Amino acid sequence: MTELGWRDLRPVQAMTIDAVLDGANAVVLAPTAGGKTEAAIFPVLSQILSEERQPVSALYICPIKALLNNQESRLRQYARMVGLDVFKWHGDVSASVKDRFRRDPAHILMTTPESIEVMLISAKTDARALFGGLGTVIIDEVHAFAADDRGAHLVSILERLTAFCGRDLQRIGLSATVGNPQVIGRWLQGSSRRESRLVDPPRPPAMRDLSVDLVEDIEHAARGIAQRARGHKSLVFVESRARAEKVAQALGGSGVEVFIHHSSVSRADRALAEERFTVGTNTAIVATSTMELGIDVGDLDYVMQVEAPGSVASFLQRLGRTGRRAGTRASCSFFCLTPETLLQAVALLRLAEAGWVEDVVPAEGATHVLAHQLLALTLQEGGISRHQVLPWLAEAWPFAAIRAPHLHALINTMVERDILYEADGLLSLGQQGERLYGRKNFFELYAVFSAPPTLRVQHGREEVGFVSAWFVQGHDTKDGPLCFRLGGRAWRVVHVNYGRGTLDVAPADRGQVPSWLGTGSVLSRPLCQAMMRALLTPGPEAAWLTPYAARALAELREGYEGVLEEGSTTLEDHGAEVQWHTFAGGAINRLLAAGLESLTGDKWVVGNLSLRSKVAGIVKARDAVRRLRGLDWEALATAAAHDLARGRISKFQPCLPQDAEDRLLAERLLDVPGTLRFLGSVRVGGERIGVEGSRRGDISAELHWVQVTSAPLVESARWGRSAPPTSARDVCHRRRHPRPCLRQARLRAHLGAGC
Repeated sequence: MTELGWRDLRPVQAMTIDAVLDGANAVVLAPTAGGKTEAAIFPVLSQILSEERQPVSALYICPIKALLNNQESRLRQYARMVGLDVFKWHGDVSASVKDRFRRDPAHILMTTPESIEVMLISAKTDARALFGGLGTVIIDEVHAFAADDRGAHLVSILERLTAFCGRDLQRIGLSATVGNPQVIGRWLQGSSRRESRLVDPPRPPAMRDLSVDLVEDIEHAARGIAQRARGHKSLVFVESRARAEKVAQALGGSGVEVFIHHSSVSRADRALAEERFTVGTNTAIVATSTMELGIDVGDLDYVMQVEAPGSVASFLQRLGRTGRRAGTRASCSFFCLTPETLLQAVALLRLAEAGWVEDVVPAEGATHVLAHQLLALTLQEGGISRHQVLPWLAEAWPFAAIRAPHLHALINTMVERDILYEADGLLSLGQQGERLYGRKNFFELYAVFSAPPTLRVQHGREEVGFVSAWFVQGHDTKDGPLCFRLGGRAWRVVHVNYGRGTLDVAPADRGQVPSWLGTGSVLSRPLCQAMMRALLTPGPEAAWLTPYAARALAELREGYEGVLEEGSTTLEDHGAEVQWHTFAGGAINRLLAAGLESLTGDKWVVGNLSLRSKVAGIVKARDAVRRLRGLDWEALATAAAHDLARGRISKFQPCLPQDAEDRLLAERLLDVPGTLRFLGSVRVGGERIGVEGSRRGDISAELHWVQVTSAPLVESARWGRSAPPTSARDVCHRRRHPRPCLRQARLRAHLGAGC
């Protein structure tokens, strides 16, 4: 430790060292830059030496390549201090370098789940020999895996690696923000019979400098950002790639060196931004969530947020990038563009200050991931019997509820569709499977997720980044050449080659911000309920709000006065439309809208806070709400999910039997258990809406539906157009509205449809 300049271990490090050396599995919680990496790697290095383990002895798994790149030098330093070495393997590492590793592997392998899959199914790698000495797996940012398909893929791989090495792998998950770490521990445990421990040392009270402002537009936000950023080092978070480009453009000429960091900017530009930012003193990176997962860019002065993130966990990850130096405090300034994001920011901060963080809900019954693993196992084993599949995977959390009949139904469907071929008791890739997932599409088996069609933007030999193919196809050439902004620069399209997936460009004077496929923000019910409480009762936000934002929040509260009541919902008649103020979140409101449309025959527009209809009258709407209790929610959810998903939400959807596909769509697009809980617990105008108990029980038991509140990455998931947001000027300047009661009703209507 003296060589590293340390005087002592931090509590999280001392506790983790004990757990790891005792042979336990562990979930380790500590703030960003809290020493989790060292807490895990030091005892693992000690185990490798004392037990004379052979390489590969340990895996260090990260959710993104940038985090692997960022951690590499630190881990290599620690390993070489004791005579060991580290190797990093991901898609950007050259084939020749990987070949050298195959011949002479390192004791510690840093990688991603997709790269492990490559090693398991590739003929170039003798995976059994390579992983024969494996004893420990460390998973950084484990919360980023647990809630999605990549997590289901990861724990499936852990079971396959366990079979390869023939030993109970020690599993260590590292996380900064998670509301239910015990569940993460059980998810990670799988077939392991080791003791499982939670390492969560006491933390001092959080000291935070927080501010929330409401601004007219992005240009006003940029002025406020530049004022704080000059002479400092700042991260500016936004909620979309398009917004990142707009904010960076608005910051041009502000006197601050500005970089852009998002998934469609070239790898070289992202690396340059990280490098220049680390040593800069008058710099700002405008970033999406790509800078959220602990990438070390040195000591930050400020984190700023344009609008508001969708979860407390995301906010805490971003806030945790500051306040690392002795004597400094974590700092975050919000620049909200609409009244809804102002309210959302206040609710997020209230929840965070109360110590609340979202639970992570790992997928169960993930039949589409099982289909992926079936295909991978046929390649890994050179053909596999259907009766050998469950022994490989059955104890992984996503498949715990899947029994032999479910597996055989899946296999039969895949055989019938020629995705699999079965002969002499062995399964192999069928002709349709080859077409979908083999040959030129072979890489489709490496990852469990799909990326939307993109074009690689290149200026000569320089890679600029990526844009959506649909963005380019949608341009009318009659309007002249397409000019757009990417990576903070303007470009003019010179040539498009759809066959090669390339877009040749030249510099331009100006350009529009490209659009990428995505969905509106789907907020959770707990966050929406916190937004309602922020409207009902003042809280600690007075210390955070600028005077302008405080007046806007006061206007919002005045607009909702007499409308909201804790534990109750309100049907409001605006004359031209009816609005149901549910504050239930987008996923629940989608299903409620489907129910109301089935009862009224009228269109309902969905928001996070309310549902609206311009057709249904108040009497008709109230009657429909009362009749929701009698609906067949199983059939309704299935039909509604298929209506919402006009495209695939999983590339393994063609493998699924109909009932499994129905469950997948309902879980991804709707929140069935949350809707049932909502209907069973709230009142409308003093009357409680009940759900028939037998029906509720049948759904929960039969379908094993779990709450999923994240939106799928498909354009077709948009569930309705919200009204244009009310501007800050409309909210705060009452003198422009001679009839405030009508204005406030309009404001509530707009605000409730904000997703």
